[in-house]
Amino acid sequence: MHIAFHGCAQNRDAVGDTFIKETGFARWADTNNLIVLFPQVATTVSNPQGCWDWWGYTGNDYLTRDAPQILAVRAMLEALRQKGSVS
Repeated sequence: MHIAFHGCAQNRDAVGDTFIKETGFARWADTNNLIVLFPQVATTVSNPQGCWDWWGYTGNDYLTRDAPQILAVRAMLEALRQKGSVS
């Protein structure tokens, strides 16, 4: 399993499938029998560029295991694990 976090202004709404198709992660995963998760961050008033939180716009826990975005990604991984895709 590999998690590919897009950069600011690189979410799907901004660039379509470009990040997924052009970074090479998907091709690399296909040739190495891996799964790549491409989680997305939406743009908001407090995050107009659609960045992953590296400055605290989601709250004081943004740098911890309890950060809202980290918890969301962990939930995605758990959902994949329960489907038998990830061990």
